[in-house]
Amino acid sequence: MKRFLRVVFCVSLLFAFHFSLSTSAYAQGGVTGRVVDKRTGENIEYANIALLKASDSSLVNGTVSERNGTFSLTAPYGRYILRVTFIGYDAWYYADPVVFNDRRRNVNVGKVELKMTGTMMEAVEISAERSMVEYQLDKRVVNVDKNIVSGGGTATDVLEQVPSVAVDNDGNVTLRGSSNVKVLINGRPSELLSSDLASLLEQIPASTVENVEVITNPSAKYDPEGMSGIINIKLKDKTAGALGLNGVVNVNVGAPLPFAVPDSLPRWIPTAMSNISLNYTTEKYNLFFNADGGVRQRGNNSNSDIEYLNLDGTTRSHYDIDQYSLNPNYMGSFKLGGEYYFDEYNSLLLSYQLRGGNRQRHSDIYAKDVYNPNDSLHYNQVSESDNVNVNHSFNLLYTRKFNRKDEELTLDATFSTRQVTGEGEQDQVYNDVAANNDHYYLRESETENHHQALNIKLNWLRPLDTFFGREGWRLETGYEGRMDWPNQRADYYRTTSTTNHIYDAVSSTHFDYNQHVHAIYGTLGGGLTESLSLQVGLRGEYSSIYGEDLNHPATVAIDKTYWQLYPTLHLSYKFDEMQSMQVSYSRRVHRPHFWDLNPYMDVREGDQISFGNPNLDPEYTNAFEISYNLGIDKVNIFTSLYYRQTNNMITRYGFMWCADSAAYYAWWEPYNPQYDGYRASTAFNLSTGYNYGLEFIFDWQILKWWKINVSLNLYESTIEGTALLGNKDKSSFQASGKFSSYMNLPDDWTIQLSGQYWAPWLDLQTEMDANYWVDLAVKKEVFQRRGTVSLRVSDVLATGGWGHRTYDSQMNREVKAKRLSPTVTLGFSWKINNGLKQKPQQQEEEGADESTIY
Repeated sequence: MKRFLRVVFCVSLLFAFHFSLSTSAYAQGGVTGRVVDKRTGENIEYANIALLKASDSSLVNGTVSERNGTFSLTAPYGRYILRVTFIGYDAWYYADPVVFNDRRRNVNVGKVELKMTGTMMEAVEISAERSMVEYQLDKRVVNVDKNIVSGGGTATDVLEQVPSVAVDNDGNVTLRGSSNVKVLINGRPSELLSSDLASLLEQIPASTVENVEVITNPSAKYDPEGMSGIINIKLKDKTAGALGLNGVVNVNVGAPLPFAVPDSLPRWIPTAMSNISLNYTTEKYNLFFNADGGVRQRGNNSNSDIEYLNLDGTTRSHYDIDQYSLNPNYMGSFKLGGEYYFDEYNSLLLSYQLRGGNRQRHSDIYAKDVYNPNDSLHYNQVSESDNVNVNHSFNLLYTRKFNRKDEELTLDATFSTRQVTGEGEQDQVYNDVAANNDHYYLRESETENHHQALNIKLNWLRPLDTFFGREGWRLETGYEGRMDWPNQRADYYRTTSTTNHIYDAVSSTHFDYNQHVHAIYGTLGGGLTESLSLQVGLRGEYSSIYGEDLNHPATVAIDKTYWQLYPTLHLSYKFDEMQSMQVSYSRRVHRPHFWDLNPYMDVREGDQISFGNPNLDPEYTNAFEISYNLGIDKVNIFTSLYYRQTNNMITRYGFMWCADSAAYYAWWEPYNPQYDGYRASTAFNLSTGYNYGLEFIFDWQILKWWKINVSLNLYESTIEGTALLGNKDKSSFQASGKFSSYMNLPDDWTIQLSGQYWAPWLDLQTEMDANYWVDLAVKKEVFQRRGTVSLRVSDVLATGGWGHRTYDSQMNREVKAKRLSPTVTLGFSWKINNGLKQKPQQQEEEGADESTIY
């Protein structure tokens, strides 16, 4: 309560400061509004706004609209004409004169709807309707604000709708079939908010996502982390920039249909998400507040046939396993901050965010030994885990603009501190029918993770007057530093039929770790000719890591440093107004993460364990890409051919835990026989890997009210033979596709149908089955478009699931799993904006018209 009162007090001071400014004797007023396309409702950027003297129509002041269509102009007391123009549109004039005086200093004209001219109608229609995916020199921007299929969901559901991106059932994100991808939130590493990306994505409501940037070959400005590229999720930190209070409220509730839930799970598994975003804007400052919360529950049921083999090829055990899992995730966060505009050149933004969550997992396993007639190896296992995370994040952004157009200096600093505590329990009960008794094994874990991180970026963008005899060149340079200090403790305890609660000192770890990365970069870009553009960049990095297991001082500590250069090159050639080609190259890196190096042993369901490898080194990739973009009438076709060569490749490998497999975990001392027979996995640096593929994205505006998007990705991966692979090359092929159909119907109805398909494919050791599903969503604008009602049905045909098979010298396994679907979600959204405040302002203006103030 004390903290809340302090926040209220600070906000009150800011409002009081605003009031003191508004009542001072400044003899000037301001006019604000937002420019949109009258037919589509899309915001218009760079529209010309002018204030003209009412007496002689001479220009007094002018500006252009922002990216979100908003504008703001000031002028001395007087009477003016407001004019808005843009190429391809008819000029717009405010119906009444704009008057500034002591009674009315601020005039909000609301929504300025520009109508396209007849000669430009068709051309502008095409560009306006192609806003779903925007193709830029070094990235693709996927606008998801109109995507209603992910409505009521989380950022995970949003990414599932993005071409080239996939999210599996465990929340692992892949780009073009590769899991080595860097995920950013508002341009900052996701690790600043959570070491568990899957948990973080589940804690971000879909309604707070503005767009997703897919950067397959980033320039030197970006961190080179991520072999296949970068996915930047941009959130709606601010709402519309019109003066006054505005915002939006979203509420969504859903659940799987009862017939989709197995009898072993609760019949009612609800999911609820809600968020509110508020923004209060004046000419001197902007205040914003965002809050969200809810519960997301995922579940599945699976059947596994697993045969464990001894090294001589004989059967060790053979289980038929049924598993039922339910994973509720409770989350909540709030963010508050403000931006102060000192003058037209300097601004400062400060924000604080508190994000918390409670991710639980419950699974029941019923296993029976196929070959044992007396059922002595039949067992039931109940696994439960409860992880609570609390994250504090502080951000400072200072922006300095200059007289030169587009020149800008920014300082962006983020500090975060996070604490994650968890408890886990695995309870196995073996049914020995022959001996007419049961015996059990209980394993408990307690984990605590503290993580502090500091990210600083200083960036300077300077347009060049001329370069190579041409205008339009830009130089961008800066420094980026990333410092991480994670510390994780994991304690294990075990109990059997003959032992009590015993501390497992061998498996328990306390890993202390820190990583520093310092980089200086520069990019130079512009037009070589009217058709050919070039951007070159170079990034130099120094990184260091240090880690040690405090519970096992005899183990060797990690202490490594790396100096690396990362060049980038982007070429773009525009054949004509309809077609262009891009060629790009970048050198990238995948650094082992904290959890990849930590020897902490994670014991999972079904006698499976995984752990890190402190001996890992970074892997480096040379990435090449050629893309072609063609726009014909109402069709846009984007194709891309890409190739990546990865040296010192990091790959996970599974094996049977036993004394004879010690070569796979030589760093783990002493050998712990209690895991004999468990399926273990860890990561290794293999030799060289090659990846190449073809991507195809097709956009078609079939009718004015109907458009579709289809994407296809074909991907081949090869790993050169090593001793681990029997000195034979390992290759796999993968194909995937997505489609989305978006229909704007009369009376503000919208229908979206989308689907995905993944063909069977083979990775290092496992063959994955094909999987596919279809989603359907309907939306209706209500209350004069201030409110929105939506209904979403996920996995309409109940085909969502996965399966895989593994055959090697130590295990034969087949798994079939089905998620809980179809799921139905009902949502409601309400906009809080200046539209609700128009009427009182209009009444005041009408009263002024009848007076003699003019």
